[in-house]
Parts: sequence; C-alpha cells; structure tokens
Amino acid sequence: MNNISITASFKQFINLFARYNLVIFIVLISAGLVVSVLILNNIVSQPTNNSSNPSTNPTATSTFDQSTINRLNKLETSANNTSYQTLPAGRNNPFSE
Repeated sequence: MNNISITASFKQFINLFARYNLVIFIVLISAGLVVSVLILNNIVSQPTNNSSNPSTNPTATSTFDQSTINRLNKLETSANNTSYQTLPAGRNNPFSE
C-alpha cells in the first residue's frame, strides 16, 4: 500500500513538472540573473583597499619621464601645423571645414 501512494505522488509531480516546465525554467533563469546582479552590485559597491591605491597613500611618490615631457612640449597645435593639409590632386579632405 505504501508503494502505491509514493508512485501516485511521484506521477503527480511529473505531471506538474511536464505541464509547467517552461514557467519553471523561466523562473529559475530569472532568479539566477537576479542573484548574479545582486552579487555583482555588492562587489562593485565595496570600497577599494587603500593600501594598494597610490593616490591615497601619502608615502607614494610620482616620477615623470622628462624626455617624454620634452617631446610633448615640442608638439604643435593643429592651427600651426599646416603640412598635413596638402592632399594629392583629386582628393577631398573629409576633416576640413
């Protein structure tokens, strides 16, 4: 007698699952996406470790490459540099006004 009630309840569960399998799938996927968004939101909202951030560490010093600074200072503005505006005959510059 006990086996009959277990088999009947198992068949009811299978019938319920077969009837609503798409709804169950959508609910499980939605729940997984909500949980993943909440976990990622928690990770993003946590403050960073201050000891690894050199901008907040008072003992960290910054050094600059002087040769790069000199090369950047030698650059000309686009108003002064007109050599790039010479195009071959028959060509239009799409960036000119």
